[in-house]
Amino acid sequence: MKNQSTSPPANAGQRIHEIDIIRGMALWGILIVNMALFSFPALHMDQSDFWHGNLDQWTIKLIHFFGEGKFISVFSFLFGLGFSIFMKRAEMKTDSPKKLFSRRLFILLLIGLLHGYFIWYGDVLLFYSVLGFMLMFFWNSTPQRLLTWAFYLLIIPVSIFIVGGLIFGSSFFAEDPGVLLQKKEMAWNAIAVYQKGDLSGIFQQNLLDLRDTRLGYLSIAPQIFAMFLLGAYAGVRKIFDNLKEHESLIRNVQVGALIIGLPIGIASTLYLNAPTNSLSFNLMQVAGTYIAGPTIGIFYICSIILLLRKETWKIILKPFTAVGKMAATNYLLQSLICLFLFSGFGFALYSKVSPFYTFLISIAIIGFQILLSNLWLKHFKYGPVEWIWRYLTYKN
Repeated sequence: MKNQSTSPPANAGQRIHEIDIIRGMALWGILIVNMALFSFPALHMDQSDFWHGNLDQWTIKLIHFFGEGKFISVFSFLFGLGFSIFMKRAEMKTDSPKKLFSRRLFILLLIGLLHGYFIWYGDVLLFYSVLGFMLMFFWNSTPQRLLTWAFYLLIIPVSIFIVGGLIFGSSFFAEDPGVLLQKKEMAWNAIAVYQKGDLSGIFQQNLLDLRDTRLGYLSIAPQIFAMFLLGAYAGVRKIFDNLKEHESLIRNVQVGALIIGLPIGIASTLYLNAPTNSLSFNLMQVAGTYIAGPTIGIFYICSIILLLRKETWKIILKPFTAVGKMAATNYLLQSLICLFLFSGFGFALYSKVSPFYTFLISIAIIGFQILLSNLWLKHFKYGPVEWIWRYLTYKN
């Protein structure tokens, strides 16, 4: 009988450093995209309607093309891959790997609740933990089943929107004028609240924004779960166990993902300035979310793996390893830093810093996190949040 209570951590084996580097780089990409939400009421107002300078307009478009939907796809893929690795190793240590993973997810859920309600409404950890419980139904699934489900989860939403758009036209996507006016009012209210710095007001505004964010996450749940399944597929196939052996497959997937994702990503970016109630705008954004986001995200993963085959790129990207090892800590730290920078009880920069400069701020933040993470891991084995998470998971 295997001893569950005294078993060592399920990922106590050798770490796959490529995963840490990809995770660290994805964390920077997520920060770049999230800066719009940290610094501006982007939930309720389009940045391009507020910042009219050419530099800012180009920044918005480039972040949309390179970042939106792509880095969260990478992170979701890694979550699914991590699930597969965790469960395989847990099976060798305990009779109840699902119970162990459930405990891990429950702790993540608690962290997400605290983060979302008390720090920043854009929290994704709670969302991941809920979908993670669903992922356990796919443990021991065949690779073919994982691929099939991932494919349908990506294709069905796009098909529904395309068919609905073709049948009903732009009215299928149209928002009530009253709702649009309400969004505009909410945007200006958010600016006033976050700039003022009253803790009670910020907390209440955060709760309002949290509600809308949860609804937004529901709309991309199929995409996120599909990437979970693709990550689990890579784990079942043991692709990351021997990357050299799978190099040909990785190159083929890289090319295929680029061929599919690039034209759709370009089209969805070019249509950003189209009327938001038009059929073309909405169809392009749906395709950008469900097709370009995942495929370009997969292209990024493959590209980083192949770059790391070269010694020069290993040296260049190695600093991101520590950021990836402390991903949970760094994700929460980004929220704390930005809360202080943009809210009224800090520097009160909310809606005062344009997209180009928030991009520069993101470079400074990730640079700081690279230095901090590497320094921390010289003295400790885990980041502080990772240590708490592991301690509560394994109870030792």
